[in-house]
Amino acid sequence: MALAYINVESLFGNTTYTWIFAITVVFLTFLKWYLGKNDDYWKKKDVPNVSRPGVFYLLYVLATKNIAELIKNLTIMPVGKVYGSFDGNKPNVVVGDPDLLRDILVKDFNVFPYRRIMNVGDPVSDNNVSVVVGEDWKRIRTTITPAFTSKRMRQMGFIINECAKSVIEVCEKHCEKGQPVDCKGMFGAFTMDVIAKSAFGTQINSHNDPQNEFVRKVRESFLSFTIPRFVFSIVVPTWFLKLLPASLSPMLLDKDNFFRDVIRKIIQKRKETETKYNDFLQLLMDAAEENARQENLETAEDETDRYGSVSSSGALSSSVKHKKMSYDAVREMKILDAVVSETLRMHPPATSCR
Repeated sequence: MALAYINVESLFGNTTYTWIFAITVVFLTFLKWYLGKNDDYWKKKDVPNVSRPGVFYLLYVLATKNIAELIKNLTIMPVGKVYGSFDGNKPNVVVGDPDLLRDILVKDFNVFPYRRIMNVGDPVSDNNVSVVVGEDWKRIRTTITPAFTSKRMRQMGFIINECAKSVIEVCEKHCEKGQPVDCKGMFGAFTMDVIAKSAFGTQINSHNDPQNEFVRKVRESFLSFTIPRFVFSIVVPTWFLKLLPASLSPMLLDKDNFFRDVIRKIIQKRKETETKYNDFLQLLMDAAEENARQENLETAEDETDRYGSVSSSGALSSSVKHKKMSYDAVREMKILDAVVSETLRMHPPATSCR
């Protein structure tokens, strides 16, 4: 029996390339084993499930398909609307039944308080209310909840009205020129203005000053969260992320601490001058005065900026109704509420959770 030997080094002509090739092969082989080592997890528990796609096929699909569409397709699998699946190598249950989801997230929430853990080794990011679990979640939630009462929201209504004026100006300019309006871009700038003014106490004009440092930093954060980073967060173990220095972590978006420094300076200035404002940051400062650390304020602000900008602009760009509004008037608009709710159902900015 003849055996054929292939000299890898002769193929690449360089020892460095040979090592790179060898390490890549070893890494991909390990990754394939690591992700598939518990493929029979749901079968052993006799739970309806879908087979895990190959790691290379998964990477290809995530790089070429829309994530929202992929998540939506998960709810129409032939095995039903509740079945076993995997996030990387972690078993998870996919629930696509609205009634059951309502029970899990509202009625029986005390039984299902935990979510997937996505720690990145950063003390502020890892303490976001959307990430922490157990007693930490209860503590932070208790701290920030008073900032979202009807009375508090009503106090910030004027901020939204002020920022809405720039939206009207943009629409009028496009109307005069007979040009179409980029709703996604317009509402993205609008929500950025609202968040900057209400959460950071910072006056910006994203429509007319797109090169503002604050605007650029927000866009850099979102543009840097690419598909490879999303895949990385799924397939790479949490313990490995914690080993990486903050400067090298692909999941940490605010590497230069720009937003945190802004928050710290504003908090310090307000404490020194004892000045009160009717904005979100002031509400959090008041709510946290007795029992919260400053880090909780930073995580709440950080989360409001990152998630609020994308989700709000996406929802607003899909359903528009212009009228001079107050907080109470908006609450009484049942049809508008139905339109926004249906828009979020059809085009959810957050495709899955927990």
